[in-house]
Amino acid sequence: MDKLTFVLVCHFGLEKVLKSEVRKLGLEIVEVTDGEIKASGNLYDIPRLNFNLRTCERVLIELSAFKAVEPNELFENAKLCEIERFVPADGMFIIAKASQDRNSKFKSSMINQKTVKKAFSERLKKVYKTDFLPEEKGKYPFRIKYNKTIWSIRLDTTGDSLHKRGYRIKSGLAPIEETLASALIKLTDFNSDTVLIDPFCGSGTIPIETAMIASNIPPSLDRAFISETWDVIPKDAWKKARNEALENIRQDRLSMKNIKIFGFDIDENMIRIARENAKRADVEQLIHFEKCSVKDFWNLPCIKEIDSGIILTNPPYGERLEDKEKIIPIYKDLKKSYDYLKENKQSFNMHVITSYDNMAKIFGKESKNRKIYNGMIKTYLYSYLNI
Repeated sequence: MDKLTFVLVCHFGLEKVLKSEVRKLGLEIVEVTDGEIKASGNLYDIPRLNFNLRTCERVLIELSAFKAVEPNELFENAKLCEIERFVPADGMFIIAKASQDRNSKFKSSMINQKTVKKAFSERLKKVYKTDFLPEEKGKYPFRIKYNKTIWSIRLDTTGDSLHKRGYRIKSGLAPIEETLASALIKLTDFNSDTVLIDPFCGSGTIPIETAMIASNIPPSLDRAFISETWDVIPKDAWKKARNEALENIRQDRLSMKNIKIFGFDIDENMIRIARENAKRADVEQLIHFEKCSVKDFWNLPCIKEIDSGIILTNPPYGERLEDKEKIIPIYKDLKKSYDYLKENKQSFNMHVITSYDNMAKIFGKESKNRKIYNGMIKTYLYSYLNI
């Protein structure tokens, strides 16, 4: 039980950011693949990872990996997985997700789930010498991944995805996930003394995550995790990890009166929601929210007095064909505002995440771009560096 292999899930394209976070927590990186980081750790790392990782969606433990090309092989190998290391005789174990491959003999994720569930049941009955498994204590959700004939059995320690911090009760029509927002911030040259502006702040996710990063507030300290009730985790692990995370909060930053994080939106209702969300995240004093259109934010007194900083924003994408033309004026207004800042000799680097594919026509050639999947939408983070 001393050594565990964690599978840390993230948005495709953000592996490097998550890798850096994991290393800062002192874990050894084992492997990096699309959307996943494998790292070596122990039971005490379960609460540490869940509390502190900003760009991770889920913390899984890989219990077994094996080759299987037909259902019977899946069943027999799943029976060999030592799930009793975590699941007690009365534990509720579920197969939350199982992959499928239409080009193989595994044609139904539901059948794969039933196959693994049956294999686990047979194993636990044999291990615990019983004919009945009550499944009434705790929850142990397993996720089964299939990739090129290799099956991986993972135990989910998180429960609800880590992007659900708990502070965002209300949001707009297409909010950016908290984990993705944090990753975007880390992909810029932001540090705790940098000014950051989001002219399409919506429900405030980017400014709020920025404030939490600047103050080193743990992203998931105030929420529950499915593994908190597991007997196998040492009783002092959660308390120790929580105290460690609290001690690392920058109290000096929380008491600063010089606001350096700004969120603007044309919708007054969204500004109200953003303020409410920031209050729940305990960072409302660090963010200036104000109703303002994208074409006018550069001219606000609070912005005119700033010498330099970062613009990071998630504007409307215009995913539907009929919306494509409607968003063009919005992007042109963003470009005009950016140009006004430069004319005022204010040095800002701008980063825009969008699936809009005509950015070059409006903004010119970007300094660099990075492909990132925002859910199922392929987007790019376009960076315009004032160098």
